[in-house]
Amino acid sequence: MSESKRLGTGGLLKLTLLLSSVNGMVASALMVPILANVAGSYPDAGPWLNQLLSLPSLLMIPAILITGKLADYISKKTLLLIGTLLFIIGGFGGVFANGIMDLVWTRALLGIGCGIVYPLAPAMIAYLYDGQERAQLMGWTNSCGGAVSFVLGIAAGYAALVDWKYAFYYYLLFVIVLVMQWFLLPDFPPEKKDPAIIQAKSQTGSDEKLGYRVWLTSFDMLVFMTVAMFIIFKLALFIVNEHIGTSADAGMASSINTLGSFVVSMLFAQIWNKLKRFTAVVGLACMSVCYFLFSIAHSYTMMMAAVIFLGFSMGLMFPYLMNRVSIVAPNSKKTFAISLLSMAIYLGQFFTGFYTQFVDWITNGSIRAGFAFVGGNMAVFAVIALVYVIFAQKREGETQTTVDN
Repeated sequence: MSESKRLGTGGLLKLTLLLSSVNGMVASALMVPILANVAGSYPDAGPWLNQLLSLPSLLMIPAILITGKLADYISKKTLLLIGTLLFIIGGFGGVFANGIMDLVWTRALLGIGCGIVYPLAPAMIAYLYDGQERAQLMGWTNSCGGAVSFVLGIAAGYAALVDWKYAFYYYLLFVIVLVMQWFLLPDFPPEKKDPAIIQAKSQTGSDEKLGYRVWLTSFDMLVFMTVAMFIIFKLALFIVNEHIGTSADAGMASSINTLGSFVVSMLFAQIWNKLKRFTAVVGLACMSVCYFLFSIAHSYTMMMAAVIFLGFSMGLMFPYLMNRVSIVAPNSKKTFAISLLSMAIYLGQFFTGFYTQFVDWITNGSIRAGFAFVGGNMAVFAVIALVYVIFAQKREGETQTTVDN
């Protein structure tokens, strides 16, 4: 067992990796509750107000991709420390903002920090762990991010009752995470200088290729995010316009979705152990059921049932695709492969706006028809995934089954 594998058995190391994976969710969770307060303080903010939420996600995309390449030459631990430090400075810097542009610049710095950190925690998990343990931690990263952002989101809302700038003090909690990273994470060598990778290269006489399965998995994530996030644009509007509930009920639905995703992510390793690559088929099927239920929902109970299926799908698909890409990527390309997958998440969110416009055009703006159309898309994706998995298993036979186990 290598040194990194030996270190990977520690509970504190696992906790450090889990806490290192929550930055992206926390960035939005701490801003959303205070956005109205910011608008009240800066009435001339105009379109810059929306940039407080969208700019960090936009800047994460190039930061994620650049980080994947930098890992070839700089230790992943060093990159993670730099990213976490930028995240803290950008987040806490909001305390000193005297205008909307001050907040925009701090959010930009925060987004760059998030982009550096985002692919590194799962990449470290992929290097340190195998099999069931790796699948378990991939699931737990999703659960941990949801739980921490949920708690801090509530805390930010209460802080804003006194002064909205107090919400930015919660970013100082990540100083503890920074210290844990410094003392507990192993010092990974840059991937171009990793002895194991150099030895593998000398034996084969060439660099390892990224492989089509990495690109395919990243494309799967891109398509899933583009189509699945349609609900984010339509949920509150649907609930209010169809007289199913109020904006408060929309908030409750969002919380139920988070709870469902949390539970399934916590159990992901057990589910993956039973279903293996059919996990994606089940995740897509759950999303299809979710949208079809929304399309016929006329009661609060049916809407909540749809939201539960939504949470189940999210809780399965995120850790599954992250775990999948860590399996199929060669050792010398794992960080870059996970960076590609991470970038696909945010590109998918960006493309959702265009997809929503397309669905509205197809359905003449009918939300129910839009839900049915998206549900049909997801059903087609589930069938394609089922056929692909069956075909791939027949082609790869027992060899691939052994690798995945």
